[in-house]
Amino acid sequence: MTDEVSPVKTINRLVRVLDCFTPDRPTWSLAELSAHLNVPKSTLHRFLLGLDTFGILRRDAADKRWRLGYRLFVWGNLAADSTDLRNVAHPVLRELVAITGESAILTVYQDGEVLCLDKVETTQPVRMTMTIGSRRPAHAGSSSKVLMAYLPRTEVEAIIHHQGLPKLCTNTITDPVELMSELEQIRAQGYARSLEETDLSAWGVAAPVFGWKEGQVVAAVGIAGPTSRYDEQRIEEYIRLCRRAAQQISQRLRSGDCSERIDPARVAVDS
Repeated sequence: MTDEVSPVKTINRLVRVLDCFTPDRPTWSLAELSAHLNVPKSTLHRFLLGLDTFGILRRDAADKRWRLGYRLFVWGNLAADSTDLRNVAHPVLRELVAITGESAILTVYQDGEVLCLDKVETTQPVRMTMTIGSRRPAHAGSSSKVLMAYLPRTEVEAIIHHQGLPKLCTNTITDPVELMSELEQIRAQGYARSLEETDLSAWGVAAPVFGWKEGQVVAAVGIAGPTSRYDEQRIEEYIRLCRRAAQQISQRLRSGDCSERIDPARVAVDS
């Protein structure tokens, strides 16, 4: 990677740098990138500063390590639309709301936080709401914990180290050991649940959506409602529905088939 300025060379350089950032290696120091790419530090540093200017990469002020920037998230949202993540999921969310009478959301993990990519709200007067595009901490709430559970351990540890585990509500998990145990249980059972972890008088259940690559979680499907409509039997049913919905979205992403609808009877049998 020489210090040439032709458009093709610049694009090649950009792709080579961005390809270094993976779920297993989300951060790099300048020295590490320089050695990995076999590029002089001075040359690479100028290039990284340029990417930082446009929000493509960012340098953390605390640990001085480079991470992916916000502009990639913006592009990623456009890519998600073009690859049908939201288009595939939205009818499933609508069906979840019709079956359960509660609000349904689609969330994704981004740079230490969880972002609401899509939602369908119930028409009930008392309901849980979440704004599309809003962000929440990764350690609290069922949808957040599902996404966090499938992150590489190094990423989970980075979240805990840099952002901490602030107490958001009555039952927020604030102990790292307890959180790690909770994430392990979520992976084992394939779903998460929460009760007053982010908001008073609110509960939620969520399940992971798997992408094209084996074991890769690309999103979470969640159902949320007020505690006035909370009981264990109903929650168990919602967990089954949520897991089935997540499985359908996963299958449709892989096959491109958007025609199948959720059948409550099949959910009960399949679960």
